[in-house]
Amino acid sequence: MNFNFKKECKGTIAVIGASEINKEIEEKAIEIGRLIAKNNYALSCGGLSGVMKAACKGAKEEGGLTIGIIPYKEKNMANKYVDIVIPVPFSQARNIIVVLSGDACIAIAGKAGTLSEICFAWIYQKPIVALSCVEGWSSQIANKKLDDRRDDMIYGVQTPKEAIEKINKLLKKDL
Repeated sequence: MNFNFKKECKGTIAVIGASEINKEIEEKAIEIGRLIAKNNYALSCGGLSGVMKAACKGAKEEGGLTIGIIPYKEKNMANKYVDIVIPVPFSQARNIIVVLSGDACIAIAGKAGTLSEICFAWIYQKPIVALSCVEGWSSQIANKKLDDRRDDMIYGVQTPKEAIEKINKLLKKDL
């Protein structure tokens, strides 16, 4: 493992998103991973490809800690940027664990699996920030409420920088 927090870890941010991505989404996910590490958060995710791999890569570039919650029992199935692999071989059921591992969630693009994670984050009262400048569920659900069980909403942001600023504000971690 190669991580080095400059200060005490402020918590964990769950990054959720598409497993198949284009270059634009990859660059944004890498930047979000960098900013998570720079802001002294650990990053958790589904540990595989796409947004998960790109965010982990960005976090590792800044010496961050990455946690992958993978849907297989073999730990070697995680992407190469994951420090701690947690095998949960129950297919999409792992999505609940991914969401619960974070103090907040950042959604980037995504299809049905990401939508399920957004729903679980909503149900379990996790703050949700959605990148609205990319195609997928994160842009479709940004600045909306899923139902009336919460007073807040899914917060839409345009840039990775805005995403981490919103997370810091929601978690009151502007240290």
